[in-house]
Amino acid sequence: MSDKTGIRIPSRLPLLLTHEGVLLPGCTMRISVDTYRNMQLVKSRLLRGTSLKSTIIGVIPNTRDPEHDTDELPALHRVGTAGIAVQVVGSNWPKPHYTLLITGLCRFRTLQLLKERPFAVGEVEQLDQLEQHASQALLEGELGELGEQFYKHAVQLVDMLDMSVPVVAKLRRLLDSLPKETLPDMLASMIRTSNSEKLQILDAVGLEERFKKLIPLLTRQIEGLKLLQKTRKPRQDEDKTVVAIRPIRKIGHFPGGQFSLDTAEEAEEEDEDSDDIALLEKKIRSASMPEPALKVCVKEIKRYAVSALPMQ
Repeated sequence: MSDKTGIRIPSRLPLLLTHEGVLLPGCTMRISVDTYRNMQLVKSRLLRGTSLKSTIIGVIPNTRDPEHDTDELPALHRVGTAGIAVQVVGSNWPKPHYTLLITGLCRFRTLQLLKERPFAVGEVEQLDQLEQHASQALLEGELGELGEQFYKHAVQLVDMLDMSVPVVAKLRRLLDSLPKETLPDMLASMIRTSNSEKLQILDAVGLEERFKKLIPLLTRQIEGLKLLQKTRKPRQDEDKTVVAIRPIRKIGHFPGGQFSLDTAEEAEEEDEDSDDIALLEKKIRSASMPEPALKVCVKEIKRYAVSALPMQ
């Protein structure tokens, strides 16, 4: 599993075929399994295995597993993600299926499909390194500049979020602690991206290509947040105005006014409010409505006027 060049995944991997979602290295995803080959993989490999190696599988995205074992496998997506199954949950409702929680390790390329039944197994080539600490030499020259540009966009995006949320605060710390080459996959799985865009990130084997593909996605997310903030500001101001005015109106109606903090102009506004209530009651009485409905309306108006008075 390891040598001088770092940790290596097995050269033969059982392949889990999925067409929903894209698992990226360093990220965790839940995958529902209910087709024949995928079910056999879970039963034969994950549930019966007793070693760490038995929990490592290859997740092939954008590839639908046929419903029946007699059906031929479709063409496999060229790049997959080796992952560790950290949780397996089974259920019989509404039909037998498993839900897998899988954490991605690294990219791989399928060199050859070794067998199709009872589940797919392929010979694979590892594409990513799994060293604990990345070499700084990887981020020199133009690649280093791209990495810094990507990092600035990532920090700008996270700083626009609510830092009081624990997940956001943790993400901000990860930006400073994780190697830069691990960040594109992590952020691509967290920001709003389509499966097609995630596939492009997965297929970007080179780190430079990965940076170039993700920077526009970060920029799009940042611009979207800016637009959202602009549209929310007027509403927040209106809410604050309403909250600030209503208590003042209640105080202004206090008998005797000994505790009122209103100015003369504000007191005049309160008189206008009272006139508005009287005018509304006059209009309702002048309307040709049935007597029971009129009583209800007048009662509600008086209740509203009384509710404006503070408790004595």
